[in-house]
Amino acid sequence: MLAELMESSLDEHELDDSVDMEVIDALAARERLGCTGLGHGVAIPHGRVDFVTQPIGAAITLKEPIDFDAPDGEPVDIIVGLLIPEAEVDGHLKILASLAKFFNSEDNRSSMRKTHSAEEILEFLKNIDQTGNEESGDKENTGKNHKEDNPTTGK
Repeated sequence: MLAELMESSLDEHELDDSVDMEVIDALAARERLGCTGLGHGVAIPHGRVDFVTQPIGAAITLKEPIDFDAPDGEPVDIIVGLLIPEAEVDGHLKILASLAKFFNSEDNRSSMRKTHSAEEILEFLKNIDQTGNEESGDKENTGKNHKEDNPTTGK
């Protein structure tokens, strides 16, 4: 499901059908290195691919949390997936750090869980700056967002 959302973020780039497997492979390869569950019901699966020129993302809030092997053992209901250009060295670390810091706040997690539409999630995530603080700036978000029932695959 996350791979499908990530792919929908790429629709404007007119990529071929092999992208599905490349996205799944990239996310799975990173997950094999270590769980991307942060704790408190949040996971940030991410992977490197050669067909994007800037990081892109997709956010999902789940009605029913799923097991994600998070360090605190809590099931995950907030998933923010990222595809990162293979050539990207440091920029993605700032994005990951910002997301981790942002979702470390109970208020931010609670607010995210209260969203009810893709538009609300997008507006909420636009307010994350590169330091992980919520702000009112106009950050561009190229990811798609979706509220979904419990998927059949968790990663």
